[in-house]
Amino acid sequence: MDISAFEKNYLHIPSPIIELFDPLWNEQNIRIFFKRDDLIHPTVSGNKWRKLKEYIRIAQDNPKKGIISFGGAYSNHLYALAYVGQMLPISCIGLIRGEELDSESNPYLSQMKAMGMELCFIDRENYRRKNIPDQFDLDDYWIIPEGGYSSQGIDGMKALVDEIQQFLAPDFLISAVGTGTTILGLAKYSNVNTLGVLCLNNEKEIEEHLHELRLDLPKLHLTKDYIFGKYASRPTELIEFCETFENQHNIPIEPTYTGKMMYGVYDLLKKKYFPEGSTLVCIHTGGIK
Repeated sequence: MDISAFEKNYLHIPSPIIELFDPLWNEQNIRIFFKRDDLIHPTVSGNKWRKLKEYIRIAQDNPKKGIISFGGAYSNHLYALAYVGQMLPISCIGLIRGEELDSESNPYLSQMKAMGMELCFIDRENYRRKNIPDQFDLDDYWIIPEGGYSSQGIDGMKALVDEIQQFLAPDFLISAVGTGTTILGLAKYSNVNTLGVLCLNNEKEIEEHLHELRLDLPKLHLTKDYIFGKYASRPTELIEFCETFENQHNIPIEPTYTGKMMYGVYDLLKKKYFPEGSTLVCIHTGGIK
């Protein structure tokens, strides 16, 4: 099965765009739309498919033994890759952080194994260095960086921008920022202000990506005001916000990525950060509650 057939038969692409309503922004004559990439697929949800797509295309057009990628014990990225590899099919190897683990350590790992992914558990130092075990000849595999970050992952966001711009002409595109792949792709392929809400303290890393890729993105803006301490922290204030948002809009959001983004959007609206009359598109990049 090629990518086009996979998208047509299994994925909800283009994903829906819906408008959100609230007196907070209605009184500022601002319109907010939500790009529901979380509805693309139960497993390959959010930005996971966007980041994987170009790699899968390359792997299909230039076959090797398979694909190798990295992730932790609960990696959504590896879980999505395992599913795609099973469906297409493409042999996939997951290099998992933590030599003390095995395929029965949690349901994620056991399901990835059941989907046909070969799991290889490596110690944290080798994982940090992204050392691939000698048993794998690098010439035989396509390597996808941790979380799908790469120029190919960034290029996968072009389709996301196209889907939005075919629907409306926003003044701002807004996304949570993890590896930076999504927000850099939005900024590269659109000609509007892009606001990235950092979900971990990696602003310097994002700036290094810009330098390495020689990207000049004058309309890219990052805010680190909504990290809430450590990555994946779940303070009561943030949890309560996510619950209130879901009750109001009937859209589930999680506190690690999309919840932080929308908390930031609400706070910036209260501070009148966005010019009156602006149209905002916020990207629901998926994630697990």
